[in-house]
Amino acid sequence: MFDQLKAASSTSSSSSATGKDSSRVRAGRRSFPLVFVAAVVMILSFGSNVARGDDDAGAKAFKANCVVCHGADGTGTATGKALKAPDLNSDAVRKLTEAEIVKQISDGKNNMPPFKNTLSKDQMAALAAYVHSAFGKKK
Repeated sequence: MFDQLKAASSTSSSSSATGKDSSRVRAGRRSFPLVFVAAVVMILSFGSNVARGDDDAGAKAFKANCVVCHGADGTGTATGKALKAPDLNSDAVRKLTEAEIVKQISDGKNNMPPFKNTLSKDQMAALAAYVHSAFGKKK
């Protein structure tokens, strides 16, 4: 009986040494889909964080530069109304493309000052995307 155990042990260790242990190969094959799925989930969650980061950058730029006149809800503050700042929820603003909003942010319009020397192009793009998504929805 001792000889049979010894023979079985040597067979098992020799197959492991040559890499032919089928249980290890099967276990490796089963873990591949899990690793792949985990990688896909990480990539997708990173992408959504980037998008969320852009929205956060737009919201931060809005709070730092626009709330004084346009108000947190986009309808305009007393100061903004005195300067004739448009309601960001209006049809006129809703019809603007993000490129047109970026141009107005950059160059200013009527009583709105230009922000091309204050905000980067990325900040202006994030701000335009934020204005486009946060305001102008029919209530």
